[in-house]
Amino acid sequence: MKKSIILLLVLVLGITLLVGCSGGSGGDVLKGTWEGTYEDGDATWTFDGKSKCTLTTYFLDKAPGAYTLNSDTEVEIKLDAWSEAKVYTVKISGNSLTLKANDPYSPNYDLTKK
Repeated sequence: MKKSIILLLVLVLGITLLVGCSGGSGGDVLKGTWEGTYEDGDATWTFDGKSKCTLTTYFLDKAPGAYTLNSDTEVEIKLDAWSEAKVYTVKISGNSLTLKANDPYSPNYDLTKK
């Protein structure tokens, strides 16, 4: 009986470690600071990994907002400075991030992880 309890505890601990180390399926591919350019100049996006973000450009200084990863290839971003949320197609290749607006009026961003 004692061996069974110990074996069960070891099994539960092993599974917990495997799930924790793998990052699960909920990893945030945007987490971090990304610097680069967009149509009007330089831009810095910071994503905290917990749905909050900021954007710094010539026109905005750490403008706060929120984001939701709809999938590995789509993010919805709503800055406090914007009247509505914007949807972007996400493409990550190594340390490069491209945010391509899903509407013709919003800027596209070409960024590198800092």
